Amino acid sequence: MIIEYKKQSELTKYFEKNIKCNKFKKGTFFEKLGIKSVTYPDIYFHTGALNKHAKLMIENSKIVIVNSSILKDELLKDLTVQENTINVIYPTVDVPEYKKKTLQKNFLHKHNIHKDNKIIYFTAENFMRSGFENFCDIINKIESNNFSVFITCNNDKELVYVKTIVKKYSLEYSANIIKEEIFNVSDIFVLPTINKNFSLNIIKAMANKCVVFIPQSNYSVEILDVFSIMDDENDSNTAYKIDMLLRVPDELKKIKKENYNLAKKLNKSYAQNKLKKIIKQLKTN
Repeated sequence: MIIEYKKQSELTKYFEKNIKCNKFKKGTFFEKLGIKSVTYPDIYFHTGALNKHAKLMIENSKIVIVNSSILKDELLKDLTVQENTINVIYPTVDVPEYKKKTLQKNFLHKHNIHKDNKIIYFTAENFMRSGFENFCDIINKIESNNFSVFITCNNDKELVYVKTIVKKYSLEYSANIIKEEIFNVSDIFVLPTINKNFSLNIIKAMANKCVVFIPQSNYSVEILDVFSIMDDENDSNTAYKIDMLLRVPDELKKIKKENYNLAKKLNKSYAQNKLKKIIKQLKTN
């Protein structure tokens, strides 16, 4: 069996470990001349940009796996491909088992923050494309004061940008910039990104009992309640929604629990079982 992917994931690792397969090799000299036919992949895991290679793989592989139904619909619209060849398997994360209240209590005490404060969180690989400036703008529009802002940044180049934007929005004395990831103690995760690709951080946040906010242009919105969906990365209503959650703890708790319950279903077993069915179907055909 031949497999192809742009970036290795837990799912591709699982496939390569359990199924005898070879990675797709780009065309040889004779294949490029058209003297020898190309043997395309049995399964292509598509992520990232829809470049020339991706289009070739999607249109010629027996099975294509993508991480959202929205992306599947876009591919069906733009490319020559049969609907039954594209399968959706959502990204997954391990759902941690821990007492969040205990961790939060210790974390707030460590940072000398009032025990009733809620943590609004931001982290990303690319701060500019992920809407960090919009995040700061949202923070400035929140009227409540029972919250603290934390930003995880462990890249020196990104840190220069982060500090510039934080200063621009007069948050240099209230925003906490740290290196460690803190989904496990956060309450609200805001990602006003312009990226369309499914955000794994959204799943991480949900698995750690956070309320999340992300623009409707991002593929991950299809697993979210409408309350969490921003009209766009500049949606001014986001600050008002956060204000409401800070003032109504029961609603905050309710959404956090709903997100956690959904993330529990999107676990490794879900992804592996779905992949097994796809492989079985492929072998049958």
